[in-house]
Amino acid sequence: MFKFQATQLVHHIGGVEFGGQPGRRRTVMIGSLFYPRHSLVHDRVSGAVDERKLAMVLRDMDNARMATGTPAALMVYAETPQAMRSHVELLSGITRLPLFIDSPSWRVRIEGIVVADDMGISDRVVYNTISAGTGLEEVSAMREVGVRNAVALAFHPADLGVKGKIYLLEDGGGLLPSGLIALAKEAGVKNLLLDMAVLSSQQNAGSALRALMVAKSKWGLPCGCALHNAVESYPPLERLSDAKIYRNVDTAACTMPILAGADFVMFGPAEAARRAMYAAAFADEMMEQAVADLHYNGDRSEH
Repeated sequence: MFKFQATQLVHHIGGVEFGGQPGRRRTVMIGSLFYPRHSLVHDRVSGAVDERKLAMVLRDMDNARMATGTPAALMVYAETPQAMRSHVELLSGITRLPLFIDSPSWRVRIEGIVVADDMGISDRVVYNTISAGTGLEEVSAMREVGVRNAVALAFHPADLGVKGKIYLLEDGGGLLPSGLIALAKEAGVKNLLLDMAVLSSQQNAGSALRALMVAKSKWGLPCGCALHNAVESYPPLERLSDAKIYRNVDTAACTMPILAGADFVMFGPAEAARRAMYAAAFADEMMEQAVADLHYNGDRSEH
């Protein structure tokens, strides 16, 4: 777990490094904006948001990032092409962080890539995601607009365990004619990140932790997950009205993937950046101490 024998690839996206050996690099923490029911969004169709409050969220995130030395990125959600265009145009001018383009519609995701190209920031946007539902039309569109960076979501609806995730990436797991890694190459993706697909706590969420270790051992690609998703559905928390306890568990969930070797963690709403980043920085430092006596031949990671 502390040192992978396979060459560990490092992807440079918008000035941020994704990937490498645990304890030899900081984990990228990814916070979400404009998600469903996000109070910052005034109009989900047009993408109008409260820019004053957005500036405050980004300021707090930047302060935490600089105080802890934690690299960061933003997950940008939209449901319409207009909203995605509005979000990307706005964020391109007020932050230099990598932007993960997220939507339930692949056409909206493609719009995000097109807008980023228009704004001259193609190098720092990430297509989120390629999945078992990705079809030939989407692959063709990705190739046409020149998607450079993307996430492959290892969600196998018929097998929520480690094998389902790995087989989906490797050979399609019986759902696709080829694996998601090959599909990403077909789409022209140069820098691929692997998301180990955490859903609810009752849907084998913990398997993502071992799956990311297996994937890093097998392919050396940057891996991560959103263990935060499992916290929302954890039964003991559902029976509590104490938000402080929820936040404590949610913060702990940010560190668990790091201890399993994750290269990036989706920690949920960007408003949680301060507590997530301080916890992540502590976990990263403990991992750094844990590998201090291992031999790396002077190399932090492989490119």
